[in-house]
Amino acid sequence: MEKAAPAGATILLLGLLALMLLLSPLRGAALAEDAGAAETAEFRVVFQGNDHLSDSDLQEAVAEELAGFAGSEYPEAKADDAAFLIESTYKKTGYAFVKAAYAIAADQDGPLLTFTIDEGPQVLVSSIVMAGNSTFSDKQLLSFFEENSSGLLGMGSLIFVESQIREAAAAIRDLYTGDGFLKVKIDGPALQFSEDRSRVEVRFTLDEGPRITVGAVRFQGDLLAEARGDLDKLAAELAGKPFLARRKLLLRSGVQEIYGNFGYPDVQTAIEEDRTPASSEVNLTCTITSGPPVIIAGIEVLGNSRTDREFILNRLALGPGDSFNSRKKRESFQRLFQTGLFSRVSLDLSPGARDDERILAVHLEESLAREVFAQVGWGSYELLRGSAGFQDRNIFGSGRVFRAELGGSVKSANAEAALRDPWIFGTDISADLPVFYRYREEPSFTTQETGLSLLFTRDLRKDLTVSLAYLYSSTNTKDITATEIDEPENDYTKASIKLQANLDTRNDIFFPTSGRRINTAAEVAEPALGSGLSFYRFNFGARQFYPVSKKNTLALRYTTGVIFPGRNQITIPIGERFFNGGENTVRSFSESELGPKDASGDPLGGMAYNVLNVELRRLLTDRLAASLFLDYGNVSPNLSPEEDSDGPFSDRQDVIDRTLRDYFSDFRPGLGAGLQYLLPVGPARLDFAWNPDQDRDREEDSFTVHFSIGMAF
Repeated sequence: MEKAAPAGATILLLGLLALMLLLSPLRGAALAEDAGAAETAEFRVVFQGNDHLSDSDLQEAVAEELAGFAGSEYPEAKADDAAFLIESTYKKTGYAFVKAAYAIAADQDGPLLTFTIDEGPQVLVSSIVMAGNSTFSDKQLLSFFEENSSGLLGMGSLIFVESQIREAAAAIRDLYTGDGFLKVKIDGPALQFSEDRSRVEVRFTLDEGPRITVGAVRFQGDLLAEARGDLDKLAAELAGKPFLARRKLLLRSGVQEIYGNFGYPDVQTAIEEDRTPASSEVNLTCTITSGPPVIIAGIEVLGNSRTDREFILNRLALGPGDSFNSRKKRESFQRLFQTGLFSRVSLDLSPGARDDERILAVHLEESLAREVFAQVGWGSYELLRGSAGFQDRNIFGSGRVFRAELGGSVKSANAEAALRDPWIFGTDISADLPVFYRYREEPSFTTQETGLSLLFTRDLRKDLTVSLAYLYSSTNTKDITATEIDEPENDYTKASIKLQANLDTRNDIFFPTSGRRINTAAEVAEPALGSGLSFYRFNFGARQFYPVSKKNTLALRYTTGVIFPGRNQITIPIGERFFNGGENTVRSFSESELGPKDASGDPLGGMAYNVLNVELRRLLTDRLAASLFLDYGNVSPNLSPEEDSDGPFSDRQDVIDRTLRDYFSDFRPGLGAGLQYLLPVGPARLDFAWNPDQDRDREEDSFTVHFSIGMAF
């Protein structure tokens, strides 16, 4: 048996990356005649005494300031400013007592500028003491200081950077004023250094002062009977809230929204404050001038050079003859902007023929609708991968989307063309019709699939989507190395109906630090739908991200799936089975290598699988992150027919029974660590995973290295 071994290519890639990194400093060193010297055509700069920061770090810090140094009329001023920048750079890394001196001397090659640096100790924060706080706990306030820590993965003591300490104090002041403590006083930081100056205690003393809140909210003037309930609700929402200047803005905008919803777009408000010096409450009186009720007399569309006018009118919630409504105006704006066809949308009212009539003017600025795109990636199994394509998001000015894409990798190839109507039949349901071809080499077989699908999708809310799809495909499975796969499984047609739902509240797609994603799907394939197979497939996945601190995130995932043969079918073709192991599942295994294998060691897959991941992620810099992870997963049934004492499957019920029997058994572990470099297209990820429970009978590897683009989950 010839097994795929992408690890060698990954190690080769890592070697090339390491060589590139090593060549950069070597090249810089080759250009320097002396240790600590940087040479240009006009002058030389020498750094002495710098152990913590390299010459290149300091060169970068002073490069702009020293530009034109040799020809400057005031070289001492430039050198003095450069010394200040050197001290500032050191202080950002915790060297609070650093001193940088300079000397300018003549040299045969020109001026020689020497910086002598006394680094002093790196200072760590031993403790931060908050006194006088009662509204917010110490834990809440101390969270503002978790910016720059020492130790492995940044999990050690806080590095003392005085500017960051003062920025945290300013943020705490904003926290208090935002909660109504307008007279809060924060004394500090008071700094107490240890005898060797390597540790410092930071102390703050707070005087919170009184909390100023909104008292009674009263309305007068043109009071509409139908608006009374909404006005009372608005007053109740504001009463007792911390008083800030924006509370008056919220009151004004709230009244405008209420009256606008009843057809009064020209409503005016005057708000007065009433507060006695001894009181901690501010009473607000709002005088309302309603203006006339307004009718929409007509619609004027401007700026639509490509987009059909009827399409735009269909996206509006207001039409000629309707009473003006602020909510519907806002809904119209959202509907137009969410099409993605316009870079700017504004809806304005202009005078009509009568005082109570207005023309709704829709001003648009169209975005580029056509685009050609290309992207490149890498995976530990697929190796180099990429795709390119064309998309028109506004074909014939109808708002419909056409997309064509070609993609491939060392192990796969695909082509797809799709037509999408985001608002089928004028509803909020989108319809997609993709036609596709897919080719992929798996460790134990190769598949070619041609098909199409019809997909209907509805956003129930911003973070919740449901879809219903009909899928039809013809699959050819070849190069099956597993000796226990029947020939009739090589070619088949599949027609199914699939229902799925997805909830996504993550704060970031590529590197989330909070929120969750939950997805579930049920799929049925039956001959009545045109299928040559009969099966029932169910999938469920959940991901949860907990922000442990500003830079630490605990990421959890559980995913599972099961497929059962339908009526008159005994087993499931290998191309429809579940496989486990790889860069995105259990990382101590290579692609699909977890689970039952035949006598030659080729993966057989199974009718069910489970994956559990626990990962602690730490943001080291703006671009670099590190992680520690535990992966745990299985495939069911977990024995090949030749390993199982019951032998091959006898009937459909036997498949179901054995799958459920092994559903939560024979889990395989993975422990490891990883590095991620955050790119605009997703993190470049390097994972090292160790298998602490290696099964030598199945030739499991003791460790695996994965390099890929994108997080595991």
